[in-house]
Amino acid sequence: MTHDSTNQHLSLEPDYDGFDPLEDFEDDATEVEGRADEFVATVSAAEDALAHDAVAPAAPAICEKPAEERIADLLEAMAPRRTVLLGILAACAEPQPASAVSARVDELQENNFSVYSAANLCSLLEKAGAIERVTAEGEPAEDIEVEPQTVVVDGVEYLEAREPVEIYWRITEPGRTALEADKPLERLRALLDEDAAYAPIYQRILRLCTADGGATTPAINNAVDHDPLVQKPRFYAPHFVDRLEKCDALAWKKAWCITDIGRAGLDMLADVIDENAPATQSETPATPDPAASKED
Repeated sequence: MTHDSTNQHLSLEPDYDGFDPLEDFEDDATEVEGRADEFVATVSAAEDALAHDAVAPAAPAICEKPAEERIADLLEAMAPRRTVLLGILAACAEPQPASAVSARVDELQENNFSVYSAANLCSLLEKAGAIERVTAEGEPAEDIEVEPQTVVVDGVEYLEAREPVEIYWRITEPGRTALEADKPLERLRALLDEDAAYAPIYQRILRLCTADGGATTPAINNAVDHDPLVQKPRFYAPHFVDRLEKCDALAWKKAWCITDIGRAGLDMLADVIDENAPATQSETPATPDPAASKED
């Protein structure tokens, strides 16, 4: 039994009779183009939106808060750098070149390493509205346009870029207001009133830090951590040291050293009787290691 197909003509050569490649290609192209147009019409809006999002620069966020609030937020958010930030404001009472401000920041952070450079801190203060860029004459820096100069080389004139105008930093009125509003002595007085139950602890720490070279962290820990006053609720010496530092009563200089604000705090605590002071407490702690950190 055979199938009808066995009687069909079999050939390895394709049958191109009547085939017009140009005509068929044109028809196919028209059909494909039609489908493509339909596809593009369907997705073009979404695709364009995605493409725009991918290449368009993000619009900078505009903070609607007044400068006074932005500065207050910055000082609160960066409490460990508060002294440095205020130091920058004080240094910029008159226009100061960026190099001078950088040198001042290096001084302020000499014993207190920070990942924030002077440029970082100035940028934060500028965004908060505390300082502004000016020229040496105090003119707004953004108003200065540096035109290229014409130079002649072998009889041919060229335009050559000039050196950019040196940037100076100057405190703004909101920045000056924030600087004048900073009253560390009042903060310390409020702290001692709020934490009156721990007055002997604060007095003990401040006294330790009056020694030449200050007091090491282990020496302060040893003098505080076993005191009955800090057992319930449980506190450790760094808690009190941190609060004193935020009031500018202590400063880290390879050891904890008392400041003028701290000495005023001792005067406030003059009537406090420290009944639990360790009998072996040394008034002159050992000289700290030059490489010591706040935790050592």
